[in-house]
Amino acid sequence: MRPIQADSLQSLDGSRPADILVVWAWRDGVLVLPEPLQVISWSADDNAGDSVKVSQTLSLTIADPDGTLGAWKYEDPLSVAGTRLQVIYRVGGASALNFGWFKLTGNDPDEVIQSRQVAEYGYAEPDSPVEPHKRTKYVVGGTVQLSAVDLTAGVDLDKFEAPESASGLTVLGEFARLTANHFPTVVDAGVPDADVGPFTVWDRERLEACQDLLARVDAGYRMGSDGECHVYPRKSAPVWRVEPGQGLVSVKRKQESDGLHNKWVVEGKDSGDGRPVRATAAIDTGPLRYGGAFGRAPLFYSSEMITTDGQALAYAIQLREEFLSSLAIELAVETVPRPELQAGDWIEVGCPVVAGHVVYLPGQITGIRRGGTTVPSGTSLTVACSYNDVVTALGRTEWAQHITGGTPALTWDRMPGNWGDLPAVVWNDLPN
Repeated sequence: MRPIQADSLQSLDGSRPADILVVWAWRDGVLVLPEPLQVISWSADDNAGDSVKVSQTLSLTIADPDGTLGAWKYEDPLSVAGTRLQVIYRVGGASALNFGWFKLTGNDPDEVIQSRQVAEYGYAEPDSPVEPHKRTKYVVGGTVQLSAVDLTAGVDLDKFEAPESASGLTVLGEFARLTANHFPTVVDAGVPDADVGPFTVWDRERLEACQDLLARVDAGYRMGSDGECHVYPRKSAPVWRVEPGQGLVSVKRKQESDGLHNKWVVEGKDSGDGRPVRATAAIDTGPLRYGGAFGRAPLFYSSEMITTDGQALAYAIQLREEFLSSLAIELAVETVPRPELQAGDWIEVGCPVVAGHVVYLPGQITGIRRGGTTVPSGTSLTVACSYNDVVTALGRTEWAQHITGGTPALTWDRMPGNWGDLPAVVWNDLPN
């Protein structure tokens, strides 16, 4: 989450003057324009994931009244040759927060050319309908569409020119070393460290090497608000609870069958006689059980590293358990503008359910979309909630409805965080 001052945080959920986006253009540490860009409309996307190379993208439409901001040469102020955009989000009626730094990747002017006649004594245009002592002046203006990405794009461009051995540092030290020419690294609380193998060699793709390093300690990376890169733990405490009447505009969900499996078949080859090695693990109970209502949906895995039946069985079970633990319900959450949130943050989403209660589902933000005109509109979040957490939360609602016979004697404004929070009198009413 981006750092935000208390007065701004307090203002986000209430009525306030319009928020403003302020954008400055820099190159080589020097401002290239004396005034901030005049933003007409904007959008920003933020995504989290192991394979995401650039997590944050920015699109701006800016006013260009005199036609000087559409780039012709790489030396021009808003060219793609090294210009960086500093984005500041001013919360109406409160303070500002630094939103981030972005590398300019596109400049697409939409120019309107107008002409008019101006007085100039002694000037005449031969064979022209323009009368003497006047000349035609052309005025170019319009808008410019700018596109930009976060600073990790520079790491992706910076390939290894030759294979390079790991330095002998730990995972976090090696990540900082590989990215030192692009940004400083900040390690957030809760990120473990580990040794890097002594025979590790990096080849060609620098950003993929960084992703591989952090995968070893179950961490992610994202750009911060001041041009620094944060290494953060994949799992952390929620930073915000959004609920009806307090920031939540709407929440939707969907299910898709793509990617669902219920049996894992692992194959290999015996290292001695070369005979085939094979083992399976299946889901045996519940709606996804193999051969049940969902049907049969096996997934095959083959590797020469599997050399015994025991190894094949162990890995098949591992694949099944990893699948079950990764099951998630994806929520589409619309909220009031929340500039401090980032992909990778954990939040709690308050969802009204049929039973008449609000259940609180913890989940990780995997995608954010923001935008608007000069006045920022709301924030659209994609939140991945663990299937087990969802089932547990819904189960609590069902128990509460069962206990009260469908008409609660006690009105629950919100369900407790765990069964230990329930009043003792309710525990006595639980069915055996």
